[in-house]
Amino acid sequence: MADILSQNQIDALLNNLTSGEVDIEQINTENEDGKIKVYDFSSPKKVTRENIKLLNGVYESYGRILSSYLSAVLRLFCEIEVEQIEESIFYEYNNALSDSVLLCVVDFLLPDSKNSCGQVLMNFSKPLAFSIIDKLMGGNGDDYNYDRDFTDIELSILDNLMRQIIAKMQDAWQGTVPIIVEFNKIETNARFIQSIGYNDTVLLIVMNTVVKQLNGSITVCIPTLTLDEIFKKSEHLLRLGRKKSDLQQAEMDKEAILGYVKASNLNISGVLGKADLSLNDVLNIQLGDVIVLDKGVNEDITMNVEDQLWFKGKWGVKRKRNAIKIKEILY
Repeated sequence: MADILSQNQIDALLNNLTSGEVDIEQINTENEDGKIKVYDFSSPKKVTRENIKLLNGVYESYGRILSSYLSAVLRLFCEIEVEQIEESIFYEYNNALSDSVLLCVVDFLLPDSKNSCGQVLMNFSKPLAFSIIDKLMGGNGDDYNYDRDFTDIELSILDNLMRQIIAKMQDAWQGTVPIIVEFNKIETNARFIQSIGYNDTVLLIVMNTVVKQLNGSITVCIPTLTLDEIFKKSEHLLRLGRKKSDLQQAEMDKEAILGYVKASNLNISGVLGKADLSLNDVLNIQLGDVIVLDKGVNEDITMNVEDQLWFKGKWGVKRKRNAIKIKEILY
């Protein structure tokens, strides 16, 4: 977030513009031509582009869900979309807020342990908040920009609505990381926020909000420590998904192999018995000779599947064909 200018710096800048010491056209030209951005190595970026892209998808979805919900509740045209996502230090963001704000404090919980992975702030611009209050009270929802604090009655009116708005955020997260999002409280003074350290790095998701003809904003402030817990959960679920996918693929491969094997043709033979003969006896066998086998007439015979003993059975005749009735499975 850009540094905030003091009143003396603003006066000096205006004097330079008036006296001609600062050329506005030259500044615009430098901004258009300049492609180099200053990088602060003392506070490197903590959120990767992939994770920012993930968050952009989550809150684009949240914007669509919230647009439909507010349009139904307020019966006005509502459009909410992500305007920008940037990293900042919490004290810079906190100092930029006015003394009177509408902040929703939100708890992010992991579903397995239900342990809090941090608190998130959701800031509604005051004109937007007053317009919503006016519409809920039966007004037209016109542009209001009261420079005053919210009354207890107004906060009570907003309390139930904010609970529903926060619940919609959980719906938006379900497609990415199934976290639990719970409404904690409404805070009207940002200086009272103690759950986020002043030097903590936060990610600011600015959502441009149009209600009727009023342009406002909703800013979601998420500490990077909270995001780390969420992304760890996301990576864990991704690994589990890959493992499950690998197991499913292995099972499918196994079924496919078994299918091919089951379709194979196998040779099955029934062995009535065996006899030991000398080579001389074999050479002297004549037509009509009788060879006595090692099995009796009433004994079971064996069946081989591709020379492997699998069954025992009883020899008989069925439909004028030799047949074997399976009595024992050996494999």
